[in-house]
Amino acid sequence: MRSAAITRPTQRFRRLSLRLRVVKVPALRGVRVRSPRRGRGARVVIFSFLVAVVLLHGAVVLMMDVVWPRLRDPEYGLRVAALQQRLREYPQRPLVLAIGNSRTAMGIRPEAWEAVRPGTPNDPLLFNMAIVGSGPILELLTLRRVYADGFRPDLVLLEYWPPFLRQDGEFGEAARFDPRRLRWSDRATIRSYYPNAAAVERRMWLTRLNAISDNRQSLLIQTDDDWFPRPWRINGNWVDLDPWGWLPGMDPAPQDVATRRRLIEHQRPFAIDRFQGHTIHPESDRAIREAVALVRAQGAEVALVYLPESAEYQSWYPPDVEHAACAHLATLCRELGVPVINTRDWMDECYLADGFHLSRIGATLFTARLGPVMAELLGPSGKRP
Repeated sequence: MRSAAITRPTQRFRRLSLRLRVVKVPALRGVRVRSPRRGRGARVVIFSFLVAVVLLHGAVVLMMDVVWPRLRDPEYGLRVAALQQRLREYPQRPLVLAIGNSRTAMGIRPEAWEAVRPGTPNDPLLFNMAIVGSGPILELLTLRRVYADGFRPDLVLLEYWPPFLRQDGEFGEAARFDPRRLRWSDRATIRSYYPNAAAVERRMWLTRLNAISDNRQSLLIQTDDDWFPRPWRINGNWVDLDPWGWLPGMDPAPQDVATRRRLIEHQRPFAIDRFQGHTIHPESDRAIREAVALVRAQGAEVALVYLPESAEYQSWYPPDVEHAACAHLATLCRELGVPVINTRDWMDECYLADGFHLSRIGATLFTARLGPVMAELLGPSGKRP
């Protein structure tokens, strides 16, 4: 009897537990029925987000490559915009473009020529299209861009500078130019001259696939450079460009010997390092020849310009490098029939901020002297035949 009494409550408890389970199961099943709807909503949100990201990246790429290409390479793009404005102001004057590296960018100041030119309709319209870091390969790339963008100069001044004729290792031009600035149309030059062309093209693809993150610093600083502290700003090559493409450089006064000495001593180890094992690379020679041929194929005149260097800077050239550079320049002049404007000794060292970059005052004086020489190269009519 006692055993049966104990068993009956136990059985009732089990039946009650079973009922509770039965009651709970429909409730759980109800949750499971509703969860796919929630899952579909989450998937819609995620899918919409991914579509928005893809469309946003596509819009950024479209803006940088088609609508506003200056966003991709503002150093070049701002010059293009300024040149278009100068041509609208002076549509009839023969156009002269100076193409080179920072020495040209800081050293040729077209506004100084405007101040002293005779004032005739045939006075050359000088514009500075130099890109910092350019050697012969990047000069050729810039020249190809110029023609692709519809400009037709009557005279092109190409900078010739021996230290940048070296292309091996860290001294190559590819190491001085950010692949994110490259256009699709630049690939012909890349494939022809870059030793790591495939890697550079992959980098070009990646910077477009990840357009916002990869270009965020450049895009933000073009919007407002206060986004970044001054040491982090990457706009030094274009932020101070004047309406003629001139980049104001260092500005020690002619009598400020101490500042110039400090700047020269800062440059000395870099220059000596560049001259160690220096050779004129065959690709540099080929790029110069191709640039000259391109200009002439467009019916324009072309000249090589050797910009000023101080006597001290010239003394850093090892004798074999000096001899090789002079021989190479003479060979180009003879074989291509291209004129050379050798201004290497034109300026006193007080106008050379660090021995090879003209100061702002130096650029003004130098360009005023260069103007009549380029006008003579164009001839009396100033226009191409």
